[in-house]
Order: sequence, then structure tokens, then C-alpha cells
Amino acid sequence: MKKFILSSFTFVLLFCFSFSSNAITTAGAISSATGGTGRGTIEPVDSILLNPAIVAQLNAKFFSVNYTKNQWGITIADNGKEALFPAALAFVHSETDLVNTQQISLVLSKLIAPYLSIGATISMVDYDQQKVVTDQKYRQTTGQVAVAYMPSKDFGFGLVANKIYSNDIQLDPNLQLQKTFGIGMNYTYLSFIRLRLDVESAPENKTNRLVYMSGLETYINDWIVVRLGYQNNNVVQKNFATAGLGFAGPQFGLHYGYMHNVVDSSEDKHSIDLGIPF
Repeated sequence: MKKFILSSFTFVLLFCFSFSSNAITTAGAISSATGGTGRGTIEPVDSILLNPAIVAQLNAKFFSVNYTKNQWGITIADNGKEALFPAALAFVHSETDLVNTQQISLVLSKLIAPYLSIGATISMVDYDQQKVVTDQKYRQTTGQVAVAYMPSKDFGFGLVANKIYSNDIQLDPNLQLQKTFGIGMNYTYLSFIRLRLDVESAPENKTNRLVYMSGLETYINDWIVVRLGYQNNNVVQKNFATAGLGFAGPQFGLHYGYMHNVVDSSEDKHSIDLGIPF
């Protein structure tokens, strides 16, 4: 089994490094394939990065790795029977033309009532401005809080406040993680089609420009899932059509996501996730 997991992991990395396009920062392939959604969906591969309260709803241990050009991340979540409390640890590295970012996050979550959980993320973020004349580095601590309400396997709702706290650093605010709030929900119809809808504010919690995200998932059989989505991003004035394909097997999951800028295909992005329950 260990050899099988190692072989699968190696295959994923080799497959990922063949891609060569990028768009906007996302949590992972499943989120990418469904328009950027996931704040109100129990999805261990990448939803816990969007909503920390979801960790308390997992009832399992999970490891995942994500890769896309200029961004990769690793997440370990634990809410198994032997866990003292629901928690996760995540590392995400991303690069842009102006700054490279490394983020280490500790996620804590707790059920406060049946189907209702709260969560918080404490992150240490390193910014590296390698494109300036002199290499400048900054470190910032940020906080995130969230609520998740999942009354059944067919419906869920999430509310997230990003960057509720951060220390001041001498870096252009546009290059830092942004203060936003978001809501998300999912609804499954007849155990066949799952609809995902998310909305996120503009930076500094402004509501004059919103990001609207929608996604659709349907299983072809017990293991193969097809995903479609769309994102209307009024913050950056761009629209993205998305699609993806996933394999959700009993021993591991392998998921691919594609985001297409409907105006500028040079910003198209491919991403892939490997998820392993343990």
C-alpha cells in the first residue's frame, strides 16, 4: 500500500509539472473546477482552506497536495476518532510577478451544536519581493474565522471572515492577503447533482464589487465525478469558465481543475490535487 501511494504521488507531481499556464489564486483543483466555490461544502481536499469550520465536520484524517503553475500546497487534517480536537496544518507557496508568498496555517475547529461548527485559522505569511532592486522580505500574522452549518449530506452553508487580524508591514496592501468575507452553500438534488454557490466581497469587506461563483458536480459512477462552474469576478473585472474531472476512490482521490478566462486565454490555469484519507 505504501508503495502504491508513493507511486501515485510521484505520478501526480510529474503530471503537474507539465502544465504551463496560470490565472488567479485558488484553494485547489476541486474549487477551481467549480468556479472557486467551497466555503459551504464539506470537501477535505481544499474546502478547509476556504472555511476552517469544516474541519470539525470531516470525521476523518486526510492528507492532500495541490499543484498549479506558480502555486502549490500541502494540507493535513485530523478529526478522526483518536484526535484530541479537530485541527489541520497547511502550507501554501505562491508566486506572482511582484511577490512570492509562503503561508503556514494552523486550523482549529469545534462543533458547538449538532451540525453547527466554528473554526479559526492562524497564519504566518512570508512575502518576498524578489523583483525589486533590493530583495525585501516581510512577515505577517493573520487570522480567519468561520462558521459551517451542515444539517444533512444534501445541504450545507458556510460563512467566512478573512484577515480579521493582521500586524502592519511596509508592503503595498495590494500585494498582501486581502481582508474579505464570503458565504457559500451546497445543495444536492436526488443524490445525483450537487450545486455549489459562493459569494465573496471585495478587499476591505467592500460590497460594491463582488465575486460570484457557481459550480455543479455529478457522479458518472461511484468513483468518477464531473465538475463545471463559472466565476464572475468583479474585483479584477474578469470572468472564468471552469471544468474538471475527479476520481474519488476508496484509497485515494485524484482531481483535475481547469479555469478559462473567457477574454484572455493566456490566463488559463490547470490544477491537480491528490487526496489520501488515513
